[in-house]
Amino acid sequence: MFDKSFRNSVIITLSGAEYRLKPTFQAIMDIEDRLGGIIGLAVKAADGNFGFKEMTVIIWATMEEQMNFEDVGSLLLDEGVSRVSPVVRDLLTLCLVGLNAGDDG
Repeated sequence: MFDKSFRNSVIITLSGAEYRLKPTFQAIMDIEDRLGGIIGLAVKAADGNFGFKEMTVIIWATMEEQMNFEDVGSLLLDEGVSRVSPVVRDLLTLCLVGLNAGDDG
């Protein structure tokens, strides 16, 4: 879910700790280097054809607090795919609509 207290970001709770996720330019480049285009990923997510690898890469790349890739994967596995999927969809939505889409002026 989009977090109102942190503009243009998503908050995920993993093992009781909150992490801020923001789709920066570098994060999007890292995602595309590892997985391909953002639009294709968004389509896959909407169709429910989305794997654990994609979820891990997207969350790892957008974490404000950088962590080891394997550690992120372990946290996601502990949390469960069904709880992580909506966060990934929210992140991809931010990428597609732009970070300024919710601005009032």
